[in-house]
Amino acid sequence: MCHRSVGLVQDVLERAGIATASVTLRPDITAGVNVPRAAYVRFPLGNPFGEGCRPDHQRRILEDVLALVESAQMPTLRELPWRWRRMDAQL
Repeated sequence: MCHRSVGLVQDVLERAGIATASVTLRPDITAGVNVPRAAYVRFPLGNPFGEGCRPDHQRRILEDVLALVESAQMPTLRELPWRWRRMDAQL
């Protein structure tokens, strides 16, 4: 899904009183949309919750994103500490 589209949806939901947090792989684009809360992960495009077949890892990322809703002031763009293992191996 387009980073800009997610920002527009977040804006509509926030105006309706529903708190939101999104996951971004392109913080430069997300910052330009001025979303209320977003978590940046250093993963390849198309993999916002990490590698497949790693449900425990994906759950921890989701928990970090949901924690933004509870704790973050708006606007917030927070980089999460998660890294893509295969990317590290390529460096």
